[in-house]
Amino acid sequence: MKTIIADRRWAKKYPELGTEPILADPCISADYFALERERIFRRSWLNVGTIWEIPEPGDYFVRELSICNASILVMRGRDKKVRGFYNVCSHRGNKLVADGRGSCRGYLTCNFHSWAYDSTGRLKWVPDQANFYDLDKDEHGLTPVATEVWNGFVFINLDPNPSESLLAYLDGVAELIKGGDFDKMALAQCCKFDEKANWKIGIDAQNEIYHVPFQHRHIIPDRFVANENNFTRVQDVRLLGRHSVYSCEINPERQPVPMEKLIGEIDRAPTRCRMPMISDFDFYLIFPNFVIIFFRGVNNDLCLTYNFWPLTVDRTLWEARTYLPPPANAAERVVQEFICTRLRIVLDEDAAGHETVHAGLANRAKRNIIFQDEEIQLRHFHKIVEDHVRLTSGRADIPAGA
Repeated sequence: MKTIIADRRWAKKYPELGTEPILADPCISADYFALERERIFRRSWLNVGTIWEIPEPGDYFVRELSICNASILVMRGRDKKVRGFYNVCSHRGNKLVADGRGSCRGYLTCNFHSWAYDSTGRLKWVPDQANFYDLDKDEHGLTPVATEVWNGFVFINLDPNPSESLLAYLDGVAELIKGGDFDKMALAQCCKFDEKANWKIGIDAQNEIYHVPFQHRHIIPDRFVANENNFTRVQDVRLLGRHSVYSCEINPERQPVPMEKLIGEIDRAPTRCRMPMISDFDFYLIFPNFVIIFFRGVNNDLCLTYNFWPLTVDRTLWEARTYLPPPANAAERVVQEFICTRLRIVLDEDAAGHETVHAGLANRAKRNIIFQDEEIQLRHFHKIVEDHVRLTSGRADIPAGA
């Protein structure tokens, strides 16, 4: 039998991350999940949408953040500035906006007692105001949430006084992802999966290509460059503070399926946008739960975004969005529909896998999670989670069983 010798290059590059197994408990412990809520999600910059969802003054969308027990209203004001607020009326705490998105052509009005707010969050009208006691409308506008926009992506921070700006928080990511034609891309598909799995399990599964030849053996088994033993290898891994990016090369010798060949024969001129890419496939994990993927394809370059929203310790809402250049003609539209359909099949396989992994860990048959060298970015992610959870007062304050 031939002995396979691996170079284990990433552990050599990042020796501080170690090579030992990590504990599985943080993926299944309710106590640990409660600490993640307070020490990660209530203190980090979170992507909640894009400015393309609110193109006109007065446009708004609502993001329900179950992990933080908060409903967030993001609105473009008449002054064109994007602002975030708690979606809570100042009178009695009713949810101000019940629908997921819309446009404020005049005022946003609470359906409980008709208190009305303008597009900048100011309280403008109170029915029977004279019957209140010294009510000053200027002091009772919507409660603001720290909101910043980067490359068209809207981020909020529930910390009343964030310790750093969004740009500082993004660290090296902001430098690598700049100058792309994000504004020329259009949302082609949005898939949502309500998974019976911990949010970190979902991120782990997507944050590597080790699984691709096996879990996706019927769809994209030979998508990425592999070594002489047909095991996938990432081309580059960069750890960027809290965040990370790994890059891969597309296999130039991969065999397209018959439908793919047919699609490739369509007479058309592909519409492309300029993306800031390191290689053929770049996977950015922006801590804690946002992913941006750039993918250079034969038919189209595309951008994917993932949001993994924790609902409970064993339930996650995974949102996967596909962005493509607007199709220039019918042929281009057919190609893009094929891309989205094929991608949806891959995502379905991934979502099912997230749930089976969680079920396996939840029965506590295995106490540890084992990472190989090509999963160094997963090891980094778990270390950052651990650093945040243990930050306040050290290990002694972690509840028993976490």
